[in-house]
Amino acid sequence: MLSDPARLSRVKAVAAGAGSSRILKGLVQLAGRVAASDYAQLSLLADQQVATVLRCADSDYSEQVSELADSLCTVTVLSGDVLVAADTRTHPWLLDLPPITSGAVGSYLGVPLLLADGTAVGALCVYGPHPRQWTDRHVGLTCDVADIVAEELDRLAGR
Repeated sequence: MLSDPARLSRVKAVAAGAGSSRILKGLVQLAGRVAASDYAQLSLLADQQVATVLRCADSDYSEQVSELADSLCTVTVLSGDVLVAADTRTHPWLLDLPPITSGAVGSYLGVPLLLADGTAVGALCVYGPHPRQWTDRHVGLTCDVADIVAEELDRLAGR
């Protein structure tokens, strides 16, 4: 699924405008706020994961590139649904990933980003270094923000 040429083409079209979008950065910040999380991240999944990461405490953005096999967002997209892990160290799909084994991610809430045509281009996620409970409100609001992010990505792709 992730290596499908049509999907990769859509991701690359989206990525061309996403990096400089103030709207997307604002939506990432909103996701962090509504989930009261330490970090919020927008990940686009092409040949690698390209992530815009927000450290919520100081509104510091960075871009990170990582291998798809090491990405929690890859697991989220492949699951086809919202992925909620109060303690990533005990989640069977996540516990062996480098961000977990390094101790960087202790809790995670991720939502696949689907374009209007159903193409999965990445994920919006919130997370922190320590285990925590995600409430139904955190999940619902993060999903709402992810829907808006997906609409903006669709617009950037020229739909």
